[in-house]
Amino acid sequence: MISDNITVQFENAITKALSDFKQRLEQQRSFQVQNHLLKKLHEEIKMIEYCDSQKIEDLSLEYENFHKELSESGRSYENIVEEKNLVDAYSAFEKFLSDCFYSIYLFFPKYLGDKTITVSIHDLFIDSDIELCKKNIIESKVKSFIQANDIKKIVGEFKKTYKVDVSISQDDIDILYEISLIRNLIIHNNSIVNRVYIEQVKKFLKNKAKYEFHEGETVLGKLENLAQDMKDISTKVCEKIADAIISDSNRLKNHHDNM
Repeated sequence: MISDNITVQFENAITKALSDFKQRLEQQRSFQVQNHLLKKLHEEIKMIEYCDSQKIEDLSLEYENFHKELSESGRSYENIVEEKNLVDAYSAFEKFLSDCFYSIYLFFPKYLGDKTITVSIHDLFIDSDIELCKKNIIESKVKSFIQANDIKKIVGEFKKTYKVDVSISQDDIDILYEISLIRNLIIHNNSIVNRVYIEQVKKFLKNKAKYEFHEGETVLGKLENLAQDMKDISTKVCEKIADAIISDSNRLKNHHDNM
């Protein structure tokens, strides 16, 4: 009964990870709709002469001025929203992957291996919370792995280490990798393509990237399509990973028990 309970709890944790991922994407969709409605509201107010209100007219003109100033700076309000959409979608995808690895280690801790680990003295002796120690150990291991590896290796880890056969097309993996590189440009290089990006595309994608960019070019003009690709493909991949892990939960448990 206890063994069955652990398996069920593990499956519920994976299901929750997928649900949380989809909820974050839905929040992003709502954010986009809200921004669209705000712009539409501003246009409608102008058409009806600001509802005969001087205050509304002043606010509307102030909105236009700030929008113009931002656009003239080289990055429009729409650009910033699209950058956020892509970065947030990729972050949601990474969080789902982290949650899956975390759940595997939490319920099947032998997969952590037998390496020496560092435990906070405060957690162990002051708080005396062994569950907190466990949580911090797992989070540290997952975070280190996610940060140290590209998306190809991270997704491949399910098959390599846990023997969970996740059926994901090479095209989908390649696009996710390509988007991960563009995400890095947004965060670290002001959305401008650099030599590092060009070399990584050449090395890992064999110059077969879906989105063609040249060094010094900005990615801003293609962000809307990139963000939609990210959401569509990551949703498909997350669903496949969750289904594969849940379908294989009993084998994972049995293998863990016999390690």
